[in-house]
Amino acid sequence: MRHKKYILSISGQDPTNGAGNSLDILVANQHNFHCLSSITNLTIQDAEKLHKVEDVNENFFQKNLKNLNENFNISGVKIGAISSNKIIESTSKFLDQFTKIPVVIDPIIEAGGGGKFLKKQNINFSLEKLYPQATLLTPNLNELKILSGCKTEEDSINSLLDLGIKNIFVTGKSRKNEVISTLYINGIKELDVKAKKISKTFHGSGCALSTSILCNFIKTKDLKESCLNAKEYMRKILKNSIKTKNQDFINFNL
Repeated sequence: MRHKKYILSISGQDPTNGAGNSLDILVANQHNFHCLSSITNLTIQDAEKLHKVEDVNENFFQKNLKNLNENFNISGVKIGAISSNKIIESTSKFLDQFTKIPVVIDPIIEAGGGGKFLKKQNINFSLEKLYPQATLLTPNLNELKILSGCKTEEDSINSLLDLGIKNIFVTGKSRKNEVISTLYINGIKELDVKAKKISKTFHGSGCALSTSILCNFIKTKDLKESCLNAKEYMRKILKNSIKTKNQDFINFNL
């Protein structure tokens, strides 16, 4: 009998199932991993906008993490939307007990259609307490600049490196007919991944990418290979997206 490895998704609940925890589960399953869950917040959102965020109870959140860790051998952690300093701190303390498993953090600041998960005080707290614990941080270019407070990509990378954030995969850089993602390891550019630009707005693409990178890294132990494999995976699943009013949902019929 084959046994799947476990990853843990610490992320929000998206009622559209186009992002967040439910998407992590689907992506993990396609990479032959079983995805455990610890929900950080409940949301009211659709393809157009994030309307409301309600944080889960901190004590409940901590107990769930403790129970999962005691009963499952976790091979990696994916962290998505967090909107509370209490949950940020609880997550950071939980990660303190892990020294050898990868942690991929997608620093979701706002929803693609509008509406914020993180306020300024949450961003500052995450930069201090949580993001330095990441094996890899996966912001898009706009998120990178917001996190760093810098105007350029290079200055942003150096600023976050000074905070102890060593490895960053910057996505969503548009250039003519291409979209470029760049991997920085210890502040040094190691890889550019180029893809043909798709004239659509996707719901949950950043979430799916970061989960795919985590699953690949558990298998390969190589950040470059993991990012390349994940981008190829994204190319396949975005090819035949599901159309909604304002955004496209990922189609998993590969």
